Amino acid sequence: MRLISMRNLLCSLALLFGAQALAQGIAANSPREPVQVVFVCEHGSVKSLVAMEYFNRSAQKRGLAYRAIARGTAPEPTVPSSVREGLRTAGFDVSHFVPRLFEASDVADALLVVSFDQDIAKIVGGKARHVAWDNLPGVLTDYARGRDEIVGHVDELINELTRSAAP
Repeated sequence: MRLISMRNLLCSLALLFGAQALAQGIAANSPREPVQVVFVCEHGSVKSLVAMEYFNRSAQKRGLAYRAIARGTAPEPTVPSSVREGLRTAGFDVSHFVPRLFEASDVADALLVVSFDQDIAKIVGGKARHVAWDNLPGVLTDYARGRDEIVGHVDELINELTRSAAP
């Protein structure tokens, strides 16, 4: 329990210190073009997909000019049925989603890259802000628990982005 609290504290601090950089990135982009956030997990179809869907829904509801994508370091050809079904029950249709490999070109347009237990430092290479959300519960072993942890982190991130976008 203490490890989770420490991880959440560290995550919050990283988000807080990055808020100014995020706000500067927003000002540099045109208001019509969304700022890109990249979520990266191993398969590009589990944790990163859950994060992307919830992030995009929340950003849209709050009128934020952000758009997330999901990528994988070793993408699977399809979304696992438990993830597809879990997202479907929450109103997301990922039936046409195809997992894609995380590449340097994804970083070129990104303001923020969030990784789940993946060493992507060489690809990010300081070209975008990078935050690691490591050691979260497995989504495939316990969808609800894994989803809830990811959504909690996404909510914290959205709150930080909302504060940084405020005039």
